[in-house]
Amino acid sequence: MSLEGKLSELKEKMNNEPEHFDGMTSTFVFNITDLEETWSVDFKGDHVELFNEQLDSPTCSMKMDAKNFEKLLDGNLNATTAFMMGKIKADGDLTKALKLQKILTYYQ
Repeated sequence: MSLEGKLSELKEKMNNEPEHFDGMTSTFVFNITDLEETWSVDFKGDHVELFNEQLDSPTCSMKMDAKNFEKLLDGNLNATTAFMMGKIKADGDLTKALKLQKILTYYQ
């Protein structure tokens, strides 16, 4: 499945069961370095929006290659370990990034 397909499927799951992120208002930007793509995920309290572009003033921005991004989406990559090993570069509110990892595990 394509990266866009995985993200769309994840967005649908989240919007169908928002109780795992209910009340979260944060924007995450993912710069996929080897594909030169940027995806933004905007949590709006009770629903999620997905954009194939960089949104302004993200809560947290992350850079990684497509392989690690897919592993993160699939729950096969520990974001903290990947960050310490340099597989993910992050800027912004890192506590929200850790919360995002927990949220993603609910939708695997």
